[in-house]
Amino acid sequence: MTAPCRDFRAAFPYFNTPNAGVYLDSAASALKPQVLLDATCAFYAEAGSVHRGLQQARTTEAFEHARQLMAQWLNAPAAECVVWTSGATASINLVAHSLANTLSKTDNIVTTTAEHHANFVPWLMLTKKCGASLRVVAFDAQFTITPTALLNQLDANTKLVALNVQSNITGQVQDVATLIPLIRRHAPNALILLDCAQAIVHQRIDMQQLGADFYAFSAHKLYGPTGLGVLAGRMEALEALQPLFYGGKMVERVSESAVSLAPLPQRLEAGTPNVAAVIGFGRVLEWLAEWDFDALNRDAVTLAQHCQSALLQLPGCHCYSATPAASLFSFVFDGIASVDIAMLLQEHGIALRTGAHCAQPYLDALGEQSLLRVSFAPYNNDDDLARFLTALSQSLDLLT
Repeated sequence: MTAPCRDFRAAFPYFNTPNAGVYLDSAASALKPQVLLDATCAFYAEAGSVHRGLQQARTTEAFEHARQLMAQWLNAPAAECVVWTSGATASINLVAHSLANTLSKTDNIVTTTAEHHANFVPWLMLTKKCGASLRVVAFDAQFTITPTALLNQLDANTKLVALNVQSNITGQVQDVATLIPLIRRHAPNALILLDCAQAIVHQRIDMQQLGADFYAFSAHKLYGPTGLGVLAGRMEALEALQPLFYGGKMVERVSESAVSLAPLPQRLEAGTPNVAAVIGFGRVLEWLAEWDFDALNRDAVTLAQHCQSALLQLPGCHCYSATPAASLFSFVFDGIASVDIAMLLQEHGIALRTGAHCAQPYLDALGEQSLLRVSFAPYNNDDDLARFLTALSQSLDLLT
């Protein structure tokens, strides 16, 4: 039985702190529930690491249980398909590192204008290093990557297609379920990587249904800890990756002249892992299973819709938003610097995002240098929205 959505906010200690403001920046990093804090503190109150001695069996069991929970959350074929990293950026760079020795000057990598820098810069630098070409797919007027636009960039020499599932600028969800089969048909030699950093908290990613090769995201977007990420993928695709780091835990046998690597996922997880974060995230995944995930996100989208409707009534406001609506969108006011608005809002205790949002090619395509972004989560409520709109009105009065 799932818990009522109205009780979700009570699980986050942030709202009980003396200086708690209106937090509308969950797309950057979600607030942390008490269960995460409790599980993390419980680990640090004990001793040891994982995969070491028999005395660490309970900790190792909790660590690997978190991997199983993550595999279930993604409907992965097996727990071994989940590799722990330090974040989505590390996950993507691990794939880029492995491709470095396989690309030639005749090859190409395809990505899109709508990417976060973490899913753009690694491919740009990789193609420069290898002499391959980077092909960038533009979005249409609805901020969508269309099949036609994508197909125009694919050929037999495409070695990888990297695209986001949901934009961190507009919240637009790409129809990857349609795009992936097209890529398979028209670029049969290409690997497919999905940046799920925004999507992971807004929708359930089903690996077996989608059929991509790699899925990358950070735990802190899904109410988990910072410093922890996931690279999930098909076993065959993961087995082909070259480790980014070498050291302990990821080897099976070492001699003075040779090394044999451990099986997945250990071979891609060199060194002492972020045990506290993994165990804490596992507890978060257990806790999330107690809620109606889709209903929670519908509540957040409804708040975003109401917010956008109010903003569009204000003179000179332009919104960049998904269709259908998402829980985040960006906006700008004619003749007013976004940073000035953000600074005044901060004085009112309103936290939101401003700037290029680590997506400068996207903003260039929009003809903007800086945008404000609000992102709602299920722990936000009508009072948060009202306080934001009041503070925004007062800020605009000072700036116009």
